[in-house]
Amino acid sequence: MTGIDRADAESLIDGRLSARRRDHAHRVAAEAVLLAERFGAPADKAEIAGLLHDYCRELPDHETLAAAARHGIAVGPVEARRPRKILHGPVAAAELLARGLDPEVAAAIRLHTVGDAGMTDLEKCVYLADYLEPGRDFPGVDEVRELAETSLDAAVGAAARLSLLDIIRRGRGVVPGALALYNETHAGH
Repeated sequence: MTGIDRADAESLIDGRLSARRRDHAHRVAAEAVLLAERFGAPADKAEIAGLLHDYCRELPDHETLAAAARHGIAVGPVEARRPRKILHGPVAAAELLARGLDPEVAAAIRLHTVGDAGMTDLEKCVYLADYLEPGRDFPGVDEVRELAETSLDAAVGAAARLSLLDIIRRGRGVVPGALALYNETHAGH
């Protein structure tokens, strides 16, 4: 049980997210369920995590930073430059955990944006669902979709690699979790 059910999750995002962001959350939830069923993760938890993953995505930067401080979330130089983009997952996880969200679901929400080494299958499914939901269209996404048909780890590794290449191409800093995920998924290459 997630502590927050589907109706609760719908109510939370209805009151907080724009219609565009809610549509994205629904696509991520549906994709997370498919991936969870395919790879043996708990589909009910994947659905709730998918619905709530962007719960704090539309907060202004200053509110995101204030919430991070309130919850004791570390803010490094990269996060400080792009707080809403990078910290919305950890902030949402902390806020929703305080509302009774299942810790496994909260962990998947916390890691959905940048990932980290040692992710569970549930965390990987939510990370991947956000990356490849049907509304996404960018170079490399079809490669990841194809890999996700047969291998959760290969798809996560490809998503981590493509994300890192995009971040570096844009001249942005890399948070430690993203680099740890890349290193873990590419250690044998």
